Formats: sequence, structure tokens, C-alpha cells
Amino acid sequence: MRHSSSTPGDADQGWGWQQPGHGQAALALFIDDLHHVLQAHAARRLASAAPLSVAQEQVDALLARYVEKRKAPEIFEGQSVTLKEGTDRDGVSHTVPIFSPHLKQALVAMLGQPGKQTQ
Repeated sequence: MRHSSSTPGDADQGWGWQQPGHGQAALALFIDDLHHVLQAHAARRLASAAPLSVAQEQVDALLARYVEKRKAPEIFEGQSVTLKEGTDRDGVSHTVPIFSPHLKQALVAMLGQPGKQTQ
């Protein structure tokens, strides 16, 4: 179970980077952690005008944890996730993660869609 803390620090429990797992298992845990950060950002944004920069710092820290813990260096080292905000046609605001090409390629492979290339 996750704590309500908004940053993936060492005192938190239940973060994917704290769990055993390497390779695609670590990537799946990372996606779960990223989802948690994005949900927390959405909740803060509803409660106040939470800047995207706070969520971006948390995502950067999360990615750094996966690199630091050597969960899957071939997937995470040198990679990035950039958060962008936009509004859809219905006026609903969304925060979207933009993955660096290699990380995106690893996600596509994990999802079982081999052969798709990113540029």
C-alpha cells in the first residue's frame, strides 16, 4: 500500500523501485509509480493551482531512483519522461507523459507490439 507522500523518497512504502524486479518487470513497476505521481498531481491540481513543475520534479526523482537502484539500467539510464499539459476538445485538462525514444521503445516491446520503431 502506498503512503500519501507526494515524492518517491526512501521513507515511503510500496513504490515499485523498492520492489524486487528487473527488466520488463521493473518497467511495469515504473509505469505504476508514474501513474501514482500523475494521480497525485491531478488531485493537487483540483485542490489548487499546482504547477506542473512540481510533478515534473517528482517524475525526474522517480526515474533517478530506478537508475540509482540499477533496476534495469539498459532501460532507464539516460532516459527521460517529460510532462506536458493540454486541454482536449471538451475542455478537460490532461497531463501527458512524453517518453524519450528508447524508453518508449521499451514500453512498446513490453506491451507486445514488436516491430514498432520510434524516431
